[in-house]
Amino acid sequence: MYSDRMDYVEVLRDKISRLRLEIAESHNLNEQYRRQGKNEPDAEVAFRQRVERLQAIQRELAQIADFGRKVQSVEEMRKQHRSRLRLIKKAS
Repeated sequence: MYSDRMDYVEVLRDKISRLRLEIAESHNLNEQYRRQGKNEPDAEVAFRQRVERLQAIQRELAQIADFGRKVQSVEEMRKQHRSRLRLIKKAS
């Protein structure tokens, strides 16, 4: 059971790491876009696409956070259940 949770944690860490790199790259490209001042239509389209992607990344991170809270909640319920079982066994 513990190793399953660790697998999820590794997958989530990898995902977050990739998203961080993507955010940094978009940030750098957006800074270049802003410094150029007057931009060509292709540059404006690319800028809008990066903004949309950053919004999608925000949604992904919110989903990851929700998933993390759910996993933590399930883990807490398991701990409570185990402690109740121990109390019942001691009372027997």
